[in-house]
Parts: sequence; C-alpha cells; structure tokens
Amino acid sequence: MLNRSAVVIGHEPAFYGWLKTTGVSAERIEERRQSADRTVYLIPACHFPEEVEEVVEDLFEEIFRRELAAWQPGEADWPDTADFDLFTRWFTVEGFPVVEDVGRGGIEAEA
Repeated sequence: MLNRSAVVIGHEPAFYGWLKTTGVSAERIEERRQSADRTVYLIPACHFPEEVEEVVEDLFEEIFRRELAAWQPGEADWPDTADFDLFTRWFTVEGFPVVEDVGRGGIEAEA
C-alpha cells in the first residue's frame, strides 16, 4: 500500500463550454468527452472520504492549473478567477483513500 490516496478528476459540461471559447476544436473536445478522459492525482494519505475532500480543497489550485495546462498551455486564455467554486462547477472529483501499487519496478516521475 502507498502512503498516498488518490482523486480522479473528470470534466463537467461547463468546462468543455469554456474550452470552446478558447479555440480548442469541437472535434478534439468531443473525442476527449467520448473517451471519458480523466486524470488521477496522488494526494497525501487520507483515511476517510471527508479527509479526501479537505485535501482537495487545499490542493485545488494546483489541480486546476494542471487541468487547464493540459488543454491550454498559454495562461493568457485561462479564466481570470480560478476559485474553488469554479473548480467544483468545472470538474468532478472522485476520491480513493486507499491506493495499492501492484506494478512491477519502481515508480518514475516524468518531467
């Protein structure tokens, strides 16, 4: 077992609506929507779902930046206000307090 928990971040329709205003093609957006594209983030270890929620509130700015950068590397197109309210309207969060590593070999970070 890892000394981490995990959250899976999905995209709400409002996020895709914003993407359309930034020039991302409708085809690319629809392709990602159809694939149920989501990202897993490892977070500090939590023992209960409520703790996961608290950690996400603490880390939402970092997660928000990473989600925006994955689609729109240029910060000029990012929303002026990226607060927790907007985060909860644009993204779904599914928490997993227990994370098991059944892979072989060490974990390597990519740049």
